[in-house]
Amino acid sequence: MKKGGAIALAVVLALSLFVVLFVTTGVREEVTDCVPGRGVSSAAGGVPAGSFAKPVKTSESVLSSPFGQRWGTNHNGMDLAGPVGTPIYAYADGIVSKAGPADGFGMWIVLDHNIGGQTVSTVYGHMYPDGIHVQVGDHVAAGQHIADIGNNGQSTGAHLHFEYHPGGWGQGNAIDPGPFYAAAADPGTGQNGQSPLPPDSTSTPTQPPAGDTAEMAALPATVGSEEHYQVDTVRVARAVHAKFPQITRIGGWRADGGGFDDHPSGRAADIMIDNWSSEEGKALGDQVKDYLWANRDYFQIEYMIWRQEYIPSNGVPNTMEDRGSPTANHFDHVHITTVGHGAPVPGQTYGPVPGGSGSAPKAAGSCTTAPGAGLGDHADLAAGQVPPEFEPWLALSAAQCRELSPAILAAQLKQESGFTPGLTSPSGAEGYGQFLPGTWAAYGFPVDNNGVVTGAAGEGDPNDVGDAVMAQGRYNCSVADTLRPSIESGSITGDPIELMLAGYNAGPGAVQQFGGIPPYSETQNYVTTITATASDYDLAR
Repeated sequence: MKKGGAIALAVVLALSLFVVLFVTTGVREEVTDCVPGRGVSSAAGGVPAGSFAKPVKTSESVLSSPFGQRWGTNHNGMDLAGPVGTPIYAYADGIVSKAGPADGFGMWIVLDHNIGGQTVSTVYGHMYPDGIHVQVGDHVAAGQHIADIGNNGQSTGAHLHFEYHPGGWGQGNAIDPGPFYAAAADPGTGQNGQSPLPPDSTSTPTQPPAGDTAEMAALPATVGSEEHYQVDTVRVARAVHAKFPQITRIGGWRADGGGFDDHPSGRAADIMIDNWSSEEGKALGDQVKDYLWANRDYFQIEYMIWRQEYIPSNGVPNTMEDRGSPTANHFDHVHITTVGHGAPVPGQTYGPVPGGSGSAPKAAGSCTTAPGAGLGDHADLAAGQVPPEFEPWLALSAAQCRELSPAILAAQLKQESGFTPGLTSPSGAEGYGQFLPGTWAAYGFPVDNNGVVTGAAGEGDPNDVGDAVMAQGRYNCSVADTLRPSIESGSITGDPIELMLAGYNAGPGAVQQFGGIPPYSETQNYVTTITATASDYDLAR
């Protein structure tokens, strides 16, 4: 952070990370019964975020039957032959809509995707029952290992039958998957797979709304910005504002999606709940959630998250793992991810505000209190090792990306300032995190007592504990996000946390230049000292 080249890079990164008001992610979750430390299980195949993966590696399969006429009827997919047990990968990010027995296939999986603003389903067939590794409602990432090749159903040899359905799965709407297979990347290579489909920027509600027939009004700038939103997300934000005028803030877009595309793609909206910890705030969030659920088809909602409950529009709701803070656990906002349907076009219409009411389903074993919500709950930190005024902020800041932990942040603050306010280095670095003025101008947002941004970048105080620690995590996460694609491709090697720390000290450009931790003695000592000191602060040591 304190090297000259890092300042310019930080300013550029800040332009794409300006909306840091809402710290949520598109989430791939499993039932956890509120037990901290359990949760997300994902086996990504090594394709970059937003990319497309071949369903079977080219080195492990051969095309045995293409799409088209076969045996007097149309063969609706392509067959990729390989030995029983050969891994099958998800073509794109999506939701599992079907997984289990199916006529002809023996067993199958259907994934629903948003590709270029269009709903697309991919179909995978002929697995054995023990060769399916996902279940209905799961969110999967492109290149994730979802199944294994089998020889089940109406099959004359072990193979994967793969189909591509624009508009969603249905009889008679499959098209040749060959071009999509050819453009996709082999899982594990780190290459970018492409899609030959052009984007579709149209969206039509799937059910007529009850209530007003007037076109819904735009979201006021005082409540939030529609910039970067896709069509379905604009519709959600406008309708929620119209139905719940007491909602003062709606956000959701940001460049850093924590590895998922919901926020960067403009498909996610965050309905912030004032006084979320009060009974009044909880009731308001419940009302928003139930209203959106009742109109989920109209709004084209894929899933919602509220108070640690993941609620898919199709599938079984479940309870997320405890992520350590009210924002990360979605206690202070209702998160909505839509199908999207592309960017608005000139003259775009959104329809009237729907009426409707209902009650969203509840997850079994739902949490009744807010894990991570109490500012005195810092179970990841060893007692008495950190000044008490820092403890809640370390937990909140660590929730901003997966590379962070309260212990790492504590050790980094110890190295930077020793938790001492008012320090200024000979190079002009200031405050607890020793930010240079140019870097602080990009990442130093003022925050309230819940870590929510309340002003513009640079307006925070580097000697205020909350402002400083949240900025410290924010910058660490931007460095990690910058380095992540190079780590995934193999052009940078090393532990992601150590690489993040090296980038914080020397700038991510230096890490990329040297393909790992730069050979600067200061940076190497910085990384070594912090990782060693972190064990002193880690309760699990």
